[in-house]
Amino acid sequence: MNENFKYFTKLSGIAIASFLKINILAVFSTVIVVIIEFFLLSKNIDAGKSAHVSAIPFLILIFLARPVGSILCYLNFICSPFLFFALGNKYIISKLSHKLITDKSESLINPLLERVFLKFQSKQPEILKNTGDFSLNKLKIIQEIKNDKTENKWMRKIIVFGMKKIKLDDVDFGKENQDFYGIIKEKTLQSLKDISEPSRKLIWITIAIQWSILIFIWLT
Repeated sequence: MNENFKYFTKLSGIAIASFLKINILAVFSTVIVVIIEFFLLSKNIDAGKSAHVSAIPFLILIFLARPVGSILCYLNFICSPFLFFALGNKYIISKLSHKLITDKSESLINPLLERVFLKFQSKQPEILKNTGDFSLNKLKIIQEIKNDKTENKWMRKIIVFGMKKIKLDDVDFGKENQDFYGIIKEKTLQSLKDISEPSRKLIWITIAIQWSILIFIWLT
């Protein structure tokens, strides 16, 4: 138990460090790009007294003078934080999943799946006998894992992440007496094992797009 606590503390440290690195970089890039874009767009625009009354008339003047650049700037400002947050979360979960399945698949993931399956089966045994309704049962198990506050939050997130990636192309639901739990356990572990060492490529591409928009506004 003490060893597992230390391991999950280590995972939390990795997650926090990755979150800070990604978001500090994202905030820095977004702020610098948006400020420069606003300066370029507002250059040589005579706002008159409107700028002293409200920022809205001034922004309207900028939009009328350079509509394409203004839209791109606004999108950069509004969409970038949400995009970086989503990509950062996906990267962190992928990184922790890859590390967990490499280090502790037998000692942590398997016991958790077995405990959840046993608990879920005791609540709805008649539903779980029907393997044809696999997707519905999988969603219910995912909800069960999310609601189980007794388990470590990173474990729950990683298991749910793996279950959502389950592929059923090779499962023949026409067969009778299939082991629903065996299938979902095997597929969950396989989907986690298929996660390769995560890359920050999409994050760097997003930053490159930000600066490409800035260059476009500057050149036009």
